[in-house]
Amino acid sequence: MFLLKIISTFLLCFSLSSARAQLEVMDTGGWTTIGALKTLGAVKAKMEYHAAGSDTTYLLFMKDFTKRDKNAESNFFSVRFRNTGDAFNKLYVLLQSFFLEENRGNSYTKTFKLGSDMVNLQHNALITGKGVRLTTKEGYINFSERDIDKLFGKR
Repeated sequence: MFLLKIISTFLLCFSLSSARAQLEVMDTGGWTTIGALKTLGAVKAKMEYHAAGSDTTYLLFMKDFTKRDKNAESNFFSVRFRNTGDAFNKLYVLLQSFFLEENRGNSYTKTFKLGSDMVNLQHNALITGKGVRLTTKEGYINFSERDIDKLFGKR
């Protein structure tokens, strides 16, 4: 009977510690906005970062152009990634490469993994000129060359 109580206590402690590990509260403070795109006061896209020691995490938050309900919170998607291998600057250069003369053809596309998301970039015609479409499994958004500069804090 005594042995059964010890085993029960051990199992109870083990199950409580594993249950605690499945719920991890994330710190939502400390994010700094690098750049934001707004249309009529509403956010179209936003780039933020959070530095923790030598590690920097970026969050690219975007309005999903596949959704038509302008007021729904579900009309947004995001890509979260670390700056491993200078990913932030490489993403900027890759997006801007769509506006280089040698890449203006419609066959120029790029597909890559950013954080844990697969991302596809391709040319897209905008009302104001040429643009680039960023697509993930969650949705897509269109950017102009100026949008990219604003988002990455270059303007």
